Amino acid sequence: MNLLAITADPAGEHRMATIYRRTAVRYLGEDEDHGPLRPSAAAADRAGRILAAQLSVPFHFAGPDTPDDQAPRWRPDNS
Repeated sequence: MNLLAITADPAGEHRMATIYRRTAVRYLGEDEDHGPLRPSAAAADRAGRILAAQLSVPFHFAGPDTPDDQAPRWRPDNS
């Protein structure tokens, strides 16, 4: 699962991290309940929200249930 930053100026897409299942399980803890999400999705969601809060930018997770590298990219001006 890739964690991307989408920038407006300059317009672009930047890979912040690739989160693998084994790494996600270590990060989350073996016994943590991550609900219906895969461990890599739960770790990406947590890390993305923390990073977005630190940077004061919006966070959007397009496909937590089904990874899709081709999903449309969300931007704050999207309606």
